[in-house]
Amino acid sequence: MLISLSILDYENDLAAHISNISESDSMTSISNLIKTGIIKRVHIDIMRPPMIPKKTTFPTDLLRVMYENLKDKIPLAIHLMVDNPYPFINEICSFVPREERSDFIVFIQRESFSSEVETVAALKFLKEREFSSGICLNLPTPVDFLTKNIIEISDMILIMTVMMGAGGQKCNKKGLRKTAFLSKMFPNKKIAVDGGINSKTIIKAKKAGAEMAIVGSFITRNEDPIKAIFELEQILLCADP
Repeated sequence: MLISLSILDYENDLAAHISNISESDSMTSISNLIKTGIIKRVHIDIMRPPMIPKKTTFPTDLLRVMYENLKDKIPLAIHLMVDNPYPFINEICSFVPREERSDFIVFIQRESFSSEVETVAALKFLKEREFSSGICLNLPTPVDFLTKNIIEISDMILIMTVMMGAGGQKCNKKGLRKTAFLSKMFPNKKIAVDGGINSKTIIKAKKAGAEMAIVGSFITRNEDPIKAIFELEQILLCADP
């Protein structure tokens, strides 16, 4: 199972040092975590009202700075928790060259669209611009909103195991059940889980069929983030047959 680092907890500090990101303690922590070799991707949550009420994270300028500082170190994933993802995708296109997009995942929300047709069109829009396409389902949304047509065009499925919009929540079994269902229905599709992943729930996510765990607060709120990431690695190694 791969681990992707969610840097939502670091956003305020990163934003405060946008003009000289190397002075950010959070950037130093991210760099040190990358150097362990355990983190395989950095995950950036872009939130905007009204989808996430009263919350705005990672403005475009900060996203650009993060990309410029991380692109040669580790692949990125962007999670668009927005009503209309098209303007954000176009913004990302303005600073991510086409030849660097194939390993750049852009997750869009199923809840951003009122129909299967609209969702498929947005995923095609991503593919036409040569990004890896991801579809995300929020915790309360029924799993059948991810139709066969939507899943077939997606490179990765992201299942929220908490209500999207805030870190530090407890992993919900409902999200793990969706993961298990989809992994059986679509065994060739990669599934990621996001929300409440820690040293106990990461094994449950793995058993449910997830191939990637997006981990935030268990690492970023730990007094020793490096120790936390090595703990996760050891747990996963012990869980392998």
